[in-house]
Amino acid sequence: MKRFLYFISLCMIVTACTKEPENLTGNILGIVTESGSGTTPLSGVSVSIVSSGVSTSTGSTGQFSFNNLEPKTYKLQFMKDGYVTDTRSVTVIAGQDKNCDMQLVPEKKEADIQMTPSSLNFGTTQTQMSVTITNNGKAETEWTLELGDNNWLTASPLSGRIASKKTQSIIFSVNRDKLSDVKSVVVNLYAFGNSFPISVSCAPKNAKSEMKVEPTVLDFGAESKEQTMTIKNVGDAELNWTISNITAECLSVSEVKGTISSEGSKVVKVKLDREKLTKNLNTTFIISDGIKEETITVSATKEDEKAEMSITPLMLDFTDTSSELPLTIENKGKAELNWSVSGLSESCLSVSQTEGKVAAAGKSVLQVKLNRASMPDVLNTTFIISDGTKQEAITVKGTKAKAMMSVSPLSLDFGQEDTELPFNIANSGNAELSWTITNISENCLSVSTSSGKVAAQGTGKVVVKLNRATMPEALNATITVSDGNKQERVTIKGTKASGTAGLVVPQGLFTYYKFDDNYEDATENAVNGFGANSPTFVAGVDAGSKAVKFSKTNNSSFVVPKAIVDSREMTFCFWGKDFSDGNIFYQVSSTRNEPMFTLSMSGGSLKFIVTRYNNGYQYASTGTFMHPTLTDGRWHHIALTSDFNKTTYATITTTLYVDGQSVDVVTEQANPFSEGQSDQASYGTGVKFIMGGSVKLNNSNTLGGTNISVDNFRVYDTRKLTAIEIKSIYNAKQ
Repeated sequence: MKRFLYFISLCMIVTACTKEPENLTGNILGIVTESGSGTTPLSGVSVSIVSSGVSTSTGSTGQFSFNNLEPKTYKLQFMKDGYVTDTRSVTVIAGQDKNCDMQLVPEKKEADIQMTPSSLNFGTTQTQMSVTITNNGKAETEWTLELGDNNWLTASPLSGRIASKKTQSIIFSVNRDKLSDVKSVVVNLYAFGNSFPISVSCAPKNAKSEMKVEPTVLDFGAESKEQTMTIKNVGDAELNWTISNITAECLSVSEVKGTISSEGSKVVKVKLDREKLTKNLNTTFIISDGIKEETITVSATKEDEKAEMSITPLMLDFTDTSSELPLTIENKGKAELNWSVSGLSESCLSVSQTEGKVAAAGKSVLQVKLNRASMPDVLNTTFIISDGTKQEAITVKGTKAKAMMSVSPLSLDFGQEDTELPFNIANSGNAELSWTITNISENCLSVSTSSGKVAAQGTGKVVVKLNRATMPEALNATITVSDGNKQERVTIKGTKASGTAGLVVPQGLFTYYKFDDNYEDATENAVNGFGANSPTFVAGVDAGSKAVKFSKTNNSSFVVPKAIVDSREMTFCFWGKDFSDGNIFYQVSSTRNEPMFTLSMSGGSLKFIVTRYNNGYQYASTGTFMHPTLTDGRWHHIALTSDFNKTTYATITTTLYVDGQSVDVVTEQANPFSEGQSDQASYGTGVKFIMGGSVKLNNSNTLGGTNISVDNFRVYDTRKLTAIEIKSIYNAKQ
């Protein structure tokens, strides 16, 4: 019993030791058929592996195969004349056959003539040969045959009609009595607007072929995979050739036999599969024409396996932000690669590895690191990667990040009116900028913020504020802006307002109506007005002040017997309350007492129209301003700046401000030439200003009055106020 168990154990050990090695490659097999024809196989289909260029052709059964392939995904391409080229991907698994059948779709052709054969070789004996014409198109066509100046050649018929999918035959005949030497010509058949060539060759009865092959020695060397040779027929008869005695498995030819006409030639490709080349090759094969044989000598050298280093990229640019960049060492050879790093002359640079190995066809990624704290302002250096045979110099660049401060403007002039002026702090560098403001030399000055940060390539804004109540008669002060390395000094000037004491923005003020129980102008111009139909005085926008209130029912109004809003560049502003649809004010023209410069409300939105024509004929179609709600029963400050022909040619441009903020711009077309003619002009024709009450726009359109209350009505007849000036008037509530 013990002997039996010992025998069984010994058999198991022997079986385990003799187990066949695992197959590490796979195969691709398949059949190519014609789409729509069931299982009809296609021969002569070129099947190739796209990535490697390895190809084969299908035989009469449509079968093909690729053997001993490395396990991975391959893309196969299928090509055949008359069929649509197609591709298919297949994944090879070690030890398995993967099927990759393909159906090729025939090319669709609307009109096509096919000739079989398209080449006729009468040789030295034949006197008649035929060509079959097939119409593969979808329509009937006429055809004609032109033989040219070849009196030894005749054909019947020379023309005809051929229906779609039908065939016809043409009989060609030769008369050798008219031949003195070998003839090779091309005649043309014309159909469907195209020409279809037919090659015709004929030789005298005593003509003979003669083969010549060049070269007779093919040397593939250590890298070449394909060589060509030319088989020539230098005789005067057709030549038939064959190739035989190819004994090396790694060798193949594009064709093994063929026919060459007199004086013709054929190029044959000889291919070497270097993967099957196990040692240096020295072999021969034979080319024969049945009479003569040529021996072709073939040699090739088995390439030694070696490593081949490739590095990408060869230049690393850290710019002003990066601190780590990758570097790839690739081995394109067939042996293991040993590499090392040297020449790191800058202490701020380091690599994740200074030496290593890369397998054949493998890659290794290094991380090159930059210590930005210890780097110079501008880095420009190199280091070396070597495999013992080859060296690559890696260029490394970078710049140190830093902020660069500039301040503009460096001078602020508050004049007699301004209370706020801005300046900008710009950072043209590539790092964040930290800044502070110090040394404000006058107590009447303050800033919106005394410190801040500006991003790289960014800009920050600082607003300088002036307390005009505590300022000296002449202000000449400075403030200092610093980023820790650089200082900029901003000079600040200004003078106390003179003229109308304490009045905000007096420059260019033409009339100013406070409506404090009267209709008098508060400026030295004394352009006074009067009330009509009993307007009343009510509580104003400021405590203790008064405003004028107009009654829609009474049609009450405020009248100034002089044009006050009649300039090509002007500003008017006022405080208003209880806005409702209707007329707010207008200017009367000396031309037919027509209204112009009308401010009204339509559908809850303000509308300002300058010209007489647009008021009379375009009021309904003229657009309104877009602005915040004014019908909420609260006081709102309204300001309009308007100019003609200055911002835009032939255009009146009006900007609306509500409660100190610019909210909208409207434009109105006006002809500069018409405005220069008294009978057509609006500008310069004003005789009277009326606030409140109704206004007759034309015979069929009268705009009713409103119940609005108005306070602090200002008119600047020579200038457009700036946004800062309008904001200061709003803040003052004068």
